[in-house]
Amino acid sequence: MTRAGRVRLLQAGFVGAWCVLLGRSAWLQLVEHDRWIARARAGHETSIELPAIRGEIVSSDGVTLARSVPKRSLAVDPRHLSDPEKLADRLQELGIRSRDEFLPLALDRRKGFLWVTRSMLPNETIDRLLAEFPALDVVPESARLHPLGAAGGATIGVVGRDDVALGGLEARFSTELQGRAGAMVSVGDATGGEFQGLAVEITRAPSPGSDLRTTLHSRVQEIAAARLEQGVVRERAKGGFVIVTRPQTGEVLAMAHYPTVDPEDPQSWQADNLRSRGIQDAFEPGSSYKVVAFAAGLEAGVIEPDDPIDCMMGRRSVPGGIITDHHSHGVLTVTEVLGQSSNIGTGIIAERAGREWFYRMERAFGFGPQTGIDLPGEARGRILEPSAWSARSLVTQAFGQEISVTGVQLAMAYGAIANGGLLLRPLLARELRTPEGVVSQRWEPEVIRRVIEPDTAEQLRDMLRFVVTDGTGKKAEVEGYPTAGKTSTAQKYIPEEGSYSNRRYLAGFAGFAPFDDPQILCIVYVDEPTSDIYGGNVAAPIFREIVGDLRGILPGASESPSIAALVSPESLAVAPQVASVPDVIGLSTSVARRVLVEAGMLPRVEGVGDQVVACRPPVGESCEAGSVVTLALGSVVVDSLGPGRRMPALMGLSMRDALVRLRSLETPYRAEGTGWVIAQTPASGELLASGQSCSITLGPDSCLAWKEFLRGGEHASRSAPRGDLVARARE
Repeated sequence: MTRAGRVRLLQAGFVGAWCVLLGRSAWLQLVEHDRWIARARAGHETSIELPAIRGEIVSSDGVTLARSVPKRSLAVDPRHLSDPEKLADRLQELGIRSRDEFLPLALDRRKGFLWVTRSMLPNETIDRLLAEFPALDVVPESARLHPLGAAGGATIGVVGRDDVALGGLEARFSTELQGRAGAMVSVGDATGGEFQGLAVEITRAPSPGSDLRTTLHSRVQEIAAARLEQGVVRERAKGGFVIVTRPQTGEVLAMAHYPTVDPEDPQSWQADNLRSRGIQDAFEPGSSYKVVAFAAGLEAGVIEPDDPIDCMMGRRSVPGGIITDHHSHGVLTVTEVLGQSSNIGTGIIAERAGREWFYRMERAFGFGPQTGIDLPGEARGRILEPSAWSARSLVTQAFGQEISVTGVQLAMAYGAIANGGLLLRPLLARELRTPEGVVSQRWEPEVIRRVIEPDTAEQLRDMLRFVVTDGTGKKAEVEGYPTAGKTSTAQKYIPEEGSYSNRRYLAGFAGFAPFDDPQILCIVYVDEPTSDIYGGNVAAPIFREIVGDLRGILPGASESPSIAALVSPESLAVAPQVASVPDVIGLSTSVARRVLVEAGMLPRVEGVGDQVVACRPPVGESCEAGSVVTLALGSVVVDSLGPGRRMPALMGLSMRDALVRLRSLETPYRAEGTGWVIAQTPASGELLASGQSCSITLGPDSCLAWKEFLRGGEHASRSAPRGDLVARARE
């Protein structure tokens, strides 16, 4: 190659190299610019979330129950801390942090950020530390204060580090209260050699949360908490709870638990202390449940307050055992049966009312489903349908065994007796207000259904008054302020022993005052008292102390009118749910019972046999939810076509319900698809030959899916505002 050729080749090489460099530079600048900038920042920046100022929780009387205040937290970059040991000694001297805990962290220079303290310190202390140690930096945060202290306890809840809500209203409304967090970036040299301190930049300012106004009354809450604690300590009990409401509106004025959390003592923030016992614990209520049997008897028209009941001298044999009373009684009036809390007499009254009336009444009072109260973790309780009862279940359930309820369910049930027969939804949250003071959501009292007639409610109030004046609840009487209520002494069932304990009890009292015009309702339960076990001696005095204290400071009228002023009798008298009697012909007894119960009806059986041959009202007839449907049983009819079973109507049923019916036929079947039945073979009502195969085809149906959702999640959420007071009939 000539010299000129070599020169041209060399020049071409240089040009090519420059093109490669320019192309690479353009690629980095235009295509990978953001990635390399992010990598550069990652080596110099530490991102820190800035919690928003949390909204306030306020009582109905205007007292702040929880609020956030600004505080100055201290942080440091260990790479810029000249004397870690001196700082560790100073923090220990001031009682802020242990030297042994802090020093190892301060000596670790691999991290560019370290919290020195997030406790709320006096400004003088912070300023002194900043003057002594220039490397320290102030990080603005907020501290959560609970002015009622432990009296607010698990009902209000607490807020831990990094704005994490623990229990109570703080957790239930955490999203609304916490607002939107901000962001802060601390900037430093990757080697630590250039900066003398932390450079801080707030990249997004936090937005404060909404304020929550509640129905709680601060003084009532303090009194309930104090009296409960005194009572639990006095009785050397395991714990307890108190619920105080306005029976005319369903507003919760107080809800106290013991033991409970102290917002000032993080050591008390244990799961058991954070538990709202009045709504999260399901328990066998004992004798306070007896009002269900008496209400059923009065509504069914089978008893009157003065009717005689033979209490069999305190001992009665029932299937599977013997029922006893604490005191032996012969013949008592119905009112005296309740006053003396006779288990035997109450069981007889329940038997007079019958299984269907008793079951209808306990469901009507709201036992079983959640009440929808604005607190997390509400239990449902457990109410068995009659088809699952044993031969003695009606009697034992009548005095509060074999079932479980929650404290708030009891409060609403007794509220229905106090207010004239209406079951209300418990009202705890009143309204949410934006940081600008605009009401974004508001809740009003809500009637779920009429449980009993007004005259039945009046009779029950008089009978509960007798419990206090002449029965087991004498220690609940408040001088000059006539009270009414029911005592309860419930043996606790011990699963590991498989029996009821003779040592562990729940002592309770549920009542209201004044009995003839109830303005305040109070439920008290004490868990495992040891000095005494009887509700009349343990819980009734706590009730008396609370109601007696409140008499002098009884909260003024609610800002919401009473239900009587808002709801016309006509709107409550015509609110039943209507349903069609499902096709149960040809089904076995157990399957037919289940089908009717799921349809909201109460099955009654007549005759003997292995399948349903007829029913009253007939299949397809409309009737009110809760109505009794009589099933006539008969034997299998054998004819030339085979066993005589007919194909049931399956169209529109869910897969589960359809398969239950098919299995009862004891014949081969095939199911295709998922969802709800859209086709069946043979057709409904056709007689099935021996060994004949049946088939169903299933498919999605949005309308049916929506109905299933509503039926299964009726009390699952309260994300939408309730609006005006409405009367609803619900199962």
